[in-house]
Parts: sequence; structure tokens; C-alpha cells
Amino acid sequence: MVAAVSLVDGAVAAPSRVDLRHAHASRGKLVARDPASGADVPLTLDPDLQRAAHEILSAAKAHEGAIVMSDVRTGRVLVWATRGGGADVVATPIAPSASVFKVVTAAALLETGRVSRGTRQCYSGGERVIEEDDLDDDRARDDRCTTLGDALGHSVNLVFARMALKHLSPSTLRDEAAELGIGSEIPIDVRVPASTLRVPEDRLGFARAAAGFWNGKLSPLSALFLMQTIANRGERVGLRVLDEPGEARAPLGRAMSQSTASALVRMLEVTTRTGTSAKVFRHEDGTRVFPKMSVAGKTGTLIGGSPRRMYSWFAGFAPSRHPEVALSVLLANDVRWWKKGNEVARDMLEAYVAHKK
Repeated sequence: MVAAVSLVDGAVAAPSRVDLRHAHASRGKLVARDPASGADVPLTLDPDLQRAAHEILSAAKAHEGAIVMSDVRTGRVLVWATRGGGADVVATPIAPSASVFKVVTAAALLETGRVSRGTRQCYSGGERVIEEDDLDDDRARDDRCTTLGDALGHSVNLVFARMALKHLSPSTLRDEAAELGIGSEIPIDVRVPASTLRVPEDRLGFARAAAGFWNGKLSPLSALFLMQTIANRGERVGLRVLDEPGEARAPLGRAMSQSTASALVRMLEVTTRTGTSAKVFRHEDGTRVFPKMSVAGKTGTLIGGSPRRMYSWFAGFAPSRHPEVALSVLLANDVRWWKKGNEVARDMLEAYVAHKK
């Protein structure tokens, strides 16, 4: 259960409580019960998309999972679907941010003005773990080179570790994360737990955090806000799940420059074109799942915790150049899995495209 609040110029009013896990239909709309008054509170959720999300989550067979989707322009939440456990998985930071955090590091790097998406970095190793010996450039050892732009789409850990050491500080990275709703409160009209973030001051700990290695826990809602902000060309827009009359788009200032956001869009497109989700976003014959729509996104995968889980993420938005919706998917599977987060995100976007017709 989460506590509902009002966004008035960014201020929080006195909360009431609604349980979004048990939204139900009433007179053609989805509503949630306010226990204090006993009244049904109307929600922004789309009934058809919400139904599709629950079906897709069920088919994924994960122990815990969540799908959350928003209208990019207005910040209205269209889908809030949670599965498993006692917590609302959409709103609760139960999983490591994993490589989704590389988006924050990329934004901070671009904001320095000293790095572009075409900046090259050579590397060797770092696929599963980063050690002290991996951190410094070594021409005799480094046998691969790539750009920052391609490194994000292909999730190259050591590129982010080394570039962060060269151009960022722990405080700079924390500040960028906070602007993007990570390690800070999310502007939304329901009170939800903040995600947690730990960026160590020591060299190795900082490098690992910048690459997304066990640096805190993220909620799908925080990942959604991150992607919605990039889709809005760097502008923070408040999220809304309570369908109040007269409510409109709530701009809350910039998290990054428009040029940084534009660069990130192109970098995130690499994920579904040639990067970590290229196979998922193509049919077996090689044709694109969405031939008329480009998708920007970021994957993340880490195994650990107790009980041991494989956490898989996909967060992104579409169409990438003229965004309509942002979405975030998290699955907590056994190490052997039925579906991963990027597959569920693809299925949800297919449901969205079919819903528009």
C-alpha cells in the first residue's frame, strides 16, 4: 500500500492511502480503494494495457516482477502491474540497479562537456568483475576499443569504470543520480520508498559503482522516471497515477541539457539495434519486431541476493525520436529463467502498438 499525495508546485500535501496492487474496474475506469474514506479513487491506468501487462507478467513466470508505463508528455501512469511477494514491486526497490545505472554515469560524463558519445576508450576484461588491475589504460594489454555511445548499448563495464575515474567524482555521480530519481524521492502523487544508492569514495568502489556493480537498489518506478526524463529531452516531469480533474503536465526543471538527452537517445537506440537486446527486438528471420518504430532502452542483469535471484531489467521509451511512452520492467527469476526483462518489455510494447490501432 502506498500513501497518496498531491503535487502542487513540487510540494507534498497530507497523504491518504490507496493500494495500487488491487486496482479494480468501476464504470469503465480503474480505481483503488481509499481505506480512510472507503471511497474509490479514480486512477490514470489504462484498463486494456493494465490487463495486458498482468497477462504478460504471468506468462513470464518470475518469482517477482513488475511492469510500469507512463505517457511521456503528461507523466500519466498507464500501467502499474506487480507480481509476487508481499510488496508492491513497482514501487519498492528490491533489486540492484545493475547496468541500468550506466545510463546515469553516461549522463554525468556527457554533462562534463569533456566527453561525447564518440569518445573512444580501450579496455580488456571486466565482463563479470572489475579489479584494481583493470582500472588503468594499458596499451600492451588493451585489445579492444569502442566509443561511449556503443559501450552503453553493449553494456561494456570497463569503459564506464575507466571513464568515470578520468572525468567524474563520487559526488558528481551522486548528484546526477538524484536528479534522475535514483537515491532520491520520485516526484509522483503517491508516496513511495526512495531507491538506495551507494557510491564509495575509494577508487575501486567508485569505478565498480559507475559500471553498475551492486551500488544500491532500484525500483521499477525509479527506472521509469529516469527514462521518462531522457525522453522529455532532459526535463523532469512529475508522474501521476491519481486521476484528479484538471491535473496537467507538471514540469519540475532540468536534470540535464537537451544536448545530453539527445546524445543519450542515440546511445540507447544501440541497445535494440546491435546491442544487448538486438536479438530480442528481431524476428527469427532477422526482420525488426517494430519496423516503423525505433526503441531506446537499457538492459541490466545481476545474479545474487538471498534467496538467490537473477534480476533482469529493461527500461526505455518509444518511439525513440518522438517518444509517446516510457516503460520499465523488472523480473526476479531463478538462475534458470523462462523470460528476461527485455522480452517482457518487447511484449508490452507490442501490446501498446496493438492498443493504438
